[in-house]
Amino acid sequence: MIFTFRIFNWRFNFTFAPVTNVTGVNSTLSNGYHVTMWDFDNIKLDCVKVALRTVQIQFKLSNIYILNTGTPDHYIAYCFQSASWERSVSIVASTAMVDRNFLKYGVYRERWTLRVSPKEGRKPKLIAILESPVPETATIADLKSWVQYETLSDNAPMGKKVITIAKRQ
Repeated sequence: MIFTFRIFNWRFNFTFAPVTNVTGVNSTLSNGYHVTMWDFDNIKLDCVKVALRTVQIQFKLSNIYILNTGTPDHYIAYCFQSASWERSVSIVASTAMVDRNFLKYGVYRERWTLRVSPKEGRKPKLIAILESPVPETATIADLKSWVQYETLSDNAPMGKKVITIAKRQ
């Protein structure tokens, strides 16, 4: 729920929402390069595979690992090929049906972040590997930046409820 009110030329917003704490991994490698990560919400697995296979061929990527996040039609993916930030952004931006908020916030923060811990009992689970003859140039052990963060709870209401407090004229 969002409460909004204005005092003179200042607008104030207060947000109330149930959250839960999770652990994630950032894409940054110790050498400053990145592994490429993707997030897909409400997309069928076959469509995710086609979208990822397309960029895998286009950008000559190594294996891509696809995980289900514990919710139907919600997937994340990793490619353990070291890439510059600019190249990784080009790859993700070229991927059909990728979650646009994942792309937007990743570009803003200059790194990708994906959840690795359970969220309210739902664990990411490996469900497919898109194999490639291109060798991997990074490993899970090379990922040095792990982070705890909060995300919306599964009990968060869908959509926004906005209450605006304004004086009558």
